Amino acid sequence: MAYAFQTRIELECADGFYPRSDLSTYQSDDFDLRLGDLHYRDVREYAVGRNTSAGWQERLDATNDPLPVTRVWTDFLPQQEVERVVPARSDGVEFGMEALARAAVSGAEAVSAALDSLPELYAEWRRSQEGLMTGLAPRRLKTGQALLENVDTAGSRIRDGIDLLKRDTMAREAFGLMNTAMAMANRRREAVIQKKLPGDVDPPTWRPFQLAFVLLNLVGVTDRNSGEREIVDLLFFRPAAARRKHILDLPPMRLCRGGSADLACWVRASASSCATRYACSRRWSRLRARTPADP
Repeated sequence: MAYAFQTRIELECADGFYPRSDLSTYQSDDFDLRLGDLHYRDVREYAVGRNTSAGWQERLDATNDPLPVTRVWTDFLPQQEVERVVPARSDGVEFGMEALARAAVSGAEAVSAALDSLPELYAEWRRSQEGLMTGLAPRRLKTGQALLENVDTAGSRIRDGIDLLKRDTMAREAFGLMNTAMAMANRRREAVIQKKLPGDVDPPTWRPFQLAFVLLNLVGVTDRNSGEREIVDLLFFRPAAARRKHILDLPPMRLCRGGSADLACWVRASASSCATRYACSRRWSRLRARTPADP
């Protein structure tokens, strides 16, 4: 009986259906809406459903140019394939947690060798994005320029974080301890998943955006007079394990200038702070799970 109320309607046109672009947010004063307009400017809509979704098949010719969309249909259970993102790596940057911990112990020169290339790689990516702005409509060009300014600011903060590690012994020691703690936790988690001993799993590594997030926050969490304390950096991604990394990685850096001369004291304080943040995160997750109206 379910199928009787979910009949499929399909239309065919040999000449192709005319695409429609969504320009509803082009003139918006909300930056997030304008950002979406920029990101999805190439998306075309060939059909709209009423109390249902609509689907169509997009094809490319031998030269990768789009062919006309000749079929559209109603679709009660639409599907979309999301490609997996593979993080970029570079031999010039050290992403290994244990290797970074060793570099922190070795001193400023080792930290410099491990991390100095990261801002340059970020700047190289920024130049590639600047090349994509050719031909943009004026309003979208303005949004793109604002994004590039944000990239410049982030790159400068990452560089400042690396410089802090090179000149500040306590910050460098805290950075090393944080990497050691995260490596231990990752080894134990992967050991359970892979059913191996912790020492037998691959050395844990940061994704580039995770390491960059830590570095660009270092000055703000260590210098009480830094203007960066007015900045709230929002990092959104789905995997729970990845979220826990950032619940646990920055508190030791925040406490490294806590005024305690006893290293063990602030290490214990860091552990308490981490546990509190993790418990709050878990509690928030449970509360959200109980909310009937949660989307």
